Amino acid sequence: TIEGQTDGDKWLRTKSAMETLGIKGDDMRDVFRVVASVMQTGNVDFEDWTGNGEEGSKVVGDVEVERLADVTGFDIVSLKKALTYRTMTARNDSYSVPLKADQAREGRDAFAKGVYDALFRSLVKRINKATEAKKVGIDVKGMGVRTGKIGLLDIFGFESFKVNRFEQMCINWTNEKLQEKFTQDVFSNVVKEYESEGIPLGSIAYDDNSGVLSLIEGRMGAISILNEECVRPKGSDEAFVSKMYAVNGTNEGLVKGKRFNKLQFAIAHYAGDVVYDASEFVRKNADSIPQDLVKLARISTNPIIREAFPEEGKSDKEKRRGSSIVGNTVWTKFRGQLGDLMEDLGKTQTRYIRCIKPNKEKVPYKVDMASTLEQLRCAGVVAAVTISRAAFPNRLTHMDAKGRFECLRGSSGKEGENIGDMLGAILEGKDGFEVGKTRVYFKLGVLEKLEQKRLVAMGEYATRIGATVRMHLARTDYENMRDAAIVVQSIGRMAIERGAFLDMKESSVMVQCLVRCYQSKLNLRNRRHYKASTVISSGWRACKQRSSFRTFVAASIIIQAMARCKSQKARYILQLAEAKEEAKMENQLKALKKKLVDEEERRKQAEERAKDMELKGGGGAARKQSGESSSSIEGFVDVSDSQQMLMDESGKMLDYLRKEVFKLRTTQSQLRTENERLKENNRRLLDANAAAGASFAALNQHAKQLSRSNGKYQNELQSNKITERKLGTTIMELKEELKMQKATYIAEVHSRIQYSKMLEILARTVEEKSDDQLLVDEVNAIVEDCEKSYMRGPNGMNVDISRMKTPGRRKKRRSLLGFGSPKPEEDDEAGEGEGLIDG
Repeated sequence: TIEGQTDGDKWLRTKSAMETLGIKGDDMRDVFRVVASVMQTGNVDFEDWTGNGEEGSKVVGDVEVERLADVTGFDIVSLKKALTYRTMTARNDSYSVPLKADQAREGRDAFAKGVYDALFRSLVKRINKATEAKKVGIDVKGMGVRTGKIGLLDIFGFESFKVNRFEQMCINWTNEKLQEKFTQDVFSNVVKEYESEGIPLGSIAYDDNSGVLSLIEGRMGAISILNEECVRPKGSDEAFVSKMYAVNGTNEGLVKGKRFNKLQFAIAHYAGDVVYDASEFVRKNADSIPQDLVKLARISTNPIIREAFPEEGKSDKEKRRGSSIVGNTVWTKFRGQLGDLMEDLGKTQTRYIRCIKPNKEKVPYKVDMASTLEQLRCAGVVAAVTISRAAFPNRLTHMDAKGRFECLRGSSGKEGENIGDMLGAILEGKDGFEVGKTRVYFKLGVLEKLEQKRLVAMGEYATRIGATVRMHLARTDYENMRDAAIVVQSIGRMAIERGAFLDMKESSVMVQCLVRCYQSKLNLRNRRHYKASTVISSGWRACKQRSSFRTFVAASIIIQAMARCKSQKARYILQLAEAKEEAKMENQLKALKKKLVDEEERRKQAEERAKDMELKGGGGAARKQSGESSSSIEGFVDVSDSQQMLMDESGKMLDYLRKEVFKLRTTQSQLRTENERLKENNRRLLDANAAAGASFAALNQHAKQLSRSNGKYQNELQSNKITERKLGTTIMELKEELKMQKATYIAEVHSRIQYSKMLEILARTVEEKSDDQLLVDEVNAIVEDCEKSYMRGPNGMNVDISRMKTPGRRKKRRSLLGFGSPKPEEDDEAGEGEGLIDG
């Protein structure tokens, strides 16, 4: 367990914290997979392998690499190849070079570091985004909404172990940069302040680590030399150390030890000398990720790994091709990040918090003085205190110094006297202080001397004020007793008058109750009469209105019948004319049909006669008759043709008339339907027009109400703005007044405490030096009265004298009548009591 919690508890707390920061679902899964991939990468190992005449390496076992491919989202074949081979490009040709086991492990470790660095940056970005301030503020002179930022920089201190590597040198370099800023902020600012005040400082030396910084980051410093060794084909750690001593041998920050080997060198840091072992400096500085693993990471399914190695655009390649080849070393990247950090710190108002460990065992109530002093010295605190004490440890503004010590001049002071002349007259010389443009700077012990003189003067003033205050208090007690007597008399008279008033009030309430009761009865009787008359009159009006309604209904029925008769009369006449026309045509048709039937009968009779004559006649008679018959037949034939033509014409005319009648009826029906539809549309349009008119009137009325409300709100807004400005001004004035009152109260409390001490000293002195018991009792009584009266402030601040330890009060605790000498222990306690202040 860690901190008393199981792994499961820590896991749940971690998930809860990530969800609070907005990392949920797939994002959380991606983070966990990246952590697992970094841990799993360390499980993959390699062994040397020889085949096809080449020396290389291969992965030991397939289980670990399969797990790594699963958590990273890589293809297992591509991952094995990227771990054990390196692609080399020469002009337009590319070929794969097998890596030895050590080279493969270096590439594996570099890849794990790169992935972990990407995860760390991603989490920091998410945390900053989740905890950043919202864009809430005010627009300052058109510059947009601006917000402030509070940053906390927590770093390791100087590190010095038995064996110090490349990492310790980077950490100590960072501390040197921060120490330089601390020196500039503390020491240089103090000197600048004295110079701006016109105070002669003389030669005050303070530590400056510019030599060590030039040794590390100078033009031919450690960074440049190490980057050069990383570029050289046969660069080595020994060459780096030898060049350091050859190029920077005159630098005081570089220390040469007699027992150092070829890989050791020492740097005189601010906190002390640190010996570094340069083993693997060149390899760690050139710690680069193989491009095969970078290309494989760019196609990973995990977005964190994929975004850790973005694609290089054309401009990036040209920039890299045109820049120095050492631009991607670890130290160069670290210098860029450190430069950005120092630039950000330079834009802020920096505050320093120095953490000191009291002991190495980390136990309470134990302080290792040597270790603590060493930590203070390493942090620069001792040097800061030294320069402060060497110059002027105390300072006051001109106004504060004059207001605090002007009382020491008394009547000998001049109006408008210079602060320097005033302090010189008090101290009988100007050697202990310097007067600047805005402040007075005191040397060690001078301010304490002035404060001591001020306490003595304040005691004398307190004695004079005490007599006046006691006189004022006695007069106040008399006036209070007189006022109390007047108040008691007024209260007695008030009680008598109030009793008479209450009796009269009770009687008046009874009379008012009887009067209201009588008036309520009369009102009830009138209401009952009014209700009965209302019921009778409403019944009569209902009967009358019902009779009128029946008459109106009968008249309306007659009027409606006449209106319908008038509206249907024209239609009836038209339909009657149509009916007559149809009847006429029907009659003509019937006559025509009858005529046709008669003609048909005549034709049939003529044919029968002709047949009879052919059968009965003969010879000439027959021929004669046949001539007559033929003539009669011809006439009949003519008659039949004319009849046939007449029938055809009558049939055509009948069909035409039928068609016309059908068309007219159809047209009439359509016109009627269209008329009904137009009437319905007209009625709907009238209703819609009326509704639209009503809606428009309502909307117009609502718009007017909104306009009036808007005007009212505008006026209220303007008045609220004016009120807000007034309240802001009032608040600022109240704050200033509160500050002034606070300063006044603090000064008054200090003066009262000193007054109490002086009274205590006076009482104790009288008690020790005088043998007259009555005088001692009288002095103690006077001290008690002074404490009670003087500690009751006029500004609402009271000092609890019940907790004050004075000789008189201690004696009263022992006995109400007897007084004795105070015990030594009580005398010691009396010197420590300063009273409690009740706000």
